[in-house]
Amino acid sequence: MNLSIQTLPVEIFHRIFDSLDVQTILFSIRSVCRLFRAMVNTYDRYIFDFKSISKSNFHLCCHLINPQNVISLKLYNDEYTPNQIGLFISLIRLRQFTRLHSITFFGIEEFQLNIILKRIHLNLLTSFSLHIQEYDNRRKKTTLNFLSSILAQSNLRKVELKIRNDRISNISWPVNSRIEYLIIDSNINFHSIMTILSCSPQLHTLILKQNLPILIGNMKQTCSFSQLTSLTIENLDATIDQLESFLLLMPSLIYLKIIGQRCVFDGKRCEQFIQVNLPNLNNFEFFIEISKPINQTQEDLQLIIESFRSSFWIEYKKWFVICQFNSNESYRIQIYSIPICKSILRYELDSKYIYLSNSTILLNYDLLTTKNINELFLPWKSLTYGNMKEEESTRINTMFPNVTKLNVDICRRTHLTSLEFLTSIIDISKLVEVKLESFYFNKDNQNLLFEIISILEQAYTLLSLIIHSRYSTYELYPFLNGICSIIPRQIKRLQIPINQLDQVETILERCQNLSVIQCEITRLKFSQEVIDWFNQNTIDSIVRRHARCDIIWIGKKINHIMNNHKRIKLDDNQFDS
Repeated sequence: MNLSIQTLPVEIFHRIFDSLDVQTILFSIRSVCRLFRAMVNTYDRYIFDFKSISKSNFHLCCHLINPQNVISLKLYNDEYTPNQIGLFISLIRLRQFTRLHSITFFGIEEFQLNIILKRIHLNLLTSFSLHIQEYDNRRKKTTLNFLSSILAQSNLRKVELKIRNDRISNISWPVNSRIEYLIIDSNINFHSIMTILSCSPQLHTLILKQNLPILIGNMKQTCSFSQLTSLTIENLDATIDQLESFLLLMPSLIYLKIIGQRCVFDGKRCEQFIQVNLPNLNNFEFFIEISKPINQTQEDLQLIIESFRSSFWIEYKKWFVICQFNSNESYRIQIYSIPICKSILRYELDSKYIYLSNSTILLNYDLLTTKNINELFLPWKSLTYGNMKEEESTRINTMFPNVTKLNVDICRRTHLTSLEFLTSIIDISKLVEVKLESFYFNKDNQNLLFEIISILEQAYTLLSLIIHSRYSTYELYPFLNGICSIIPRQIKRLQIPINQLDQVETILERCQNLSVIQCEITRLKFSQEVIDWFNQNTIDSIVRRHARCDIIWIGKKINHIMNNHKRIKLDDNQFDS
């Protein structure tokens, strides 16, 4: 070992570790030499993020890490890691987590939440994120007591809650809460919002991911929450009167983001309201979809966009706006600021979009317009390379350059001679998750399905692939052997119908990094055969059967000649459907 490295302070290496993930530290650095192992063992700022981790690596992490050295913990029960939280509880001595600053529980069951919160130390928490997936009303009171205790922690600054309204509304919110950043990803009543705002004098950012309570339309302005400077409403379904009544409570807003429907936006009315009631507003983002009783024309768009062409919008605020409709659904109008503030968008390949802007510099889609979109829904109807839109065939830059999640809905009768134009819509190399589905798979769309799967080999960062028929899994049976032979090798999660054990073998031999497989199986007898196969060929896999699907978190793969191995663990809820 080089003497200069040996004499360097260990703090320098620990500072480098701060920029690395746990698996890199444990599996790449720790094994280099004794010196590095000692540095890893004394490092005390581990951030445990177990999203999408393989089961074997999960076991190793739980075995190698001292819980007292962990400052951040993120656990997930999701499609990548079924029953991860239950396994974590069985492997780790929870009382040794004494230095946690940040906790995230995604998809946790309420009884698991109670087990963990009863044992770990919470007095150092600065961030807490909770998504309860399965509730138990017998534990409701205990849960509320724990949440009230967490929210009262003096160090807590950021909170995200995705729990039912009957839990949120009954939390005893502490007076003079120190929380500064709050995300609520569930329906919440107006009284609860008022309670939270009244008890949180330091809250500056509020994000509501579900609908704003309708009752605000009848409220009287009796208070003002000037501490709030940033507000986001991601699923608005209210009138403009109701929205304005709510915004009157927050006169100090600097940032406002609204995504929703039914709220008819008029540029002149917005301008007057902002000038009078939100004088500090510097950043206003919105995406509003309005359904009209009759089909609209370009002249109708012209009337709407004209109200956004005043000097207030273009020169003073520099807020650029587009108003558009889809030629196939011209009764539905979209009004949005630039860049599009949504992360999820549906784009119709076979439609012509009619759009007008309040500025002449925004005549076409460009990278700036769509840079925030990372999930794209792409209905694939009867389209050929020859009749695709001219602007797509001549495009130099991709229309949606930052898309990582692609959902393709393949029409029953689709004839396509080339997929080259797909690269004019998205950057294939950035895809992380892809879902290919159809209401009815048949020979008409078989070639398209195969061609899309083949092109995904270029998606080097692809982790997840779903192939699903909404009508019946039997439709895919004739094509399954061919599909299994071309599945992208790099994926870690796969959902697909299975009707033969040979297909499972082909998939696992081809996809060496596969961590989770979700086998859509209609027959319980064959489901047991799949479980038996994993018993014989893997160590300590976990399976959960849900909605006619065997969800298998794959354990360590073994050779056929090995006889001593653990049985596959069955989730208690595997026969819940």
